[in-house]
Amino acid sequence: MIANNPQSFMNGYLSAMRNSIITVSLGVAIYGFSRSFKKIDSRKIMKNLSVLVYIFSFLIILNSNLLLRQYLKTITAEEKNEMPNYIDLHIWKRYEYLGWFLNVIVFVIIFLGLKENIMRLFKFMTGL
Repeated sequence: MIANNPQSFMNGYLSAMRNSIITVSLGVAIYGFSRSFKKIDSRKIMKNLSVLVYIFSFLIILNSNLLLRQYLKTITAEEKNEMPNYIDLHIWKRYEYLGWFLNVIVFVIIFLGLKENIMRLFKFMTGL
């Protein structure tokens, strides 16, 4: 039953990946837009808002990858035989790896967006 419409499942996965890339792009635009403000407080607010957008994108990717992994693990040998010949689950596994790589990239972007806050917290904690 799980192999009933695998192409629909993959289309949903790829749509989630596309949406996460668009969301990251929105975060980058918000971060770049923050430079146009003259008030430092306004800049900080916009930069923090962009980090929230990055986190949202990270969670979309994480959820989608976990969903794809669960799908691939639960397919039985019988269901694999019922799938059309054009469905290659080994290639689907590569899509999962690409999704994890994208998740790492977004995590680095989140870290870079929070770098100032992390450094400020580190200085506070060490008393420097």
